[in-house]
Amino acid sequence: MAVALSTFEPIDGINGLYTATKSQLRCTAIKLKSGGICLHSPVAGLNDAAKESLEELGSVDFLLAPNHYHNKGLIEYHEAYPNAKIIAPEASHERLKKQTGLEFEALSSVFEMLPDTMHFTNPAGLKTGETWLVVSLDGATCWLVVDAFAGAKNSAGKECDSPHFLGTFPNFGIADRATYIRWLNELLESRPPSILVPCHGSIVRNDNLAKQLKDLAAEKISVS
Repeated sequence: MAVALSTFEPIDGINGLYTATKSQLRCTAIKLKSGGICLHSPVAGLNDAAKESLEELGSVDFLLAPNHYHNKGLIEYHEAYPNAKIIAPEASHERLKKQTGLEFEALSSVFEMLPDTMHFTNPAGLKTGETWLVVSLDGATCWLVVDAFAGAKNSAGKECDSPHFLGTFPNFGIADRATYIRWLNELLESRPPSILVPCHGSIVRNDNLAKQLKDLAAEKISVS
């Protein structure tokens, strides 16, 4: 029996973010100022229970493909929510269009609708195009990330305290390793997270998370 996408539930301590998972993949609903929602990384397998939980949150106004690999659910979500704008980082538009046959708009179309506590950021040095969300909390920061960093397998629980690393990321995701590491370290310095909401695996919470991420990147991404 196929694994079903879960219903969307609020993430503890992060106002405006709701999450649903299927196996090791995560889709995150972002509540917008308008009252609608933006779905970050739509996960294939949309079902009636998931749709009903979304209806309780608001209208689905945006479908965000956060890089050119995360596209498997876009067609079925577009069919379910035909009025939603389909957006993605511009570096990924060409491949996404070839993969899905859909038309994509720029990320900027949703910028002014994000809550003041949230902003999108695009990692430098990648070849996949990618969009993360940084959320400012009371005295803390949350990162919603795509590839590279992950949590434990969702079957082990909804949350864990140590991040993992996707081993395929350096070869398939990075174009310039030195540029990516430099960008990552600058973000870790300026906006160190204590919560990680990954597209792969469980949510990670740890006051030492920023150091964990820095050490993982240094270990897994060699820079010649």
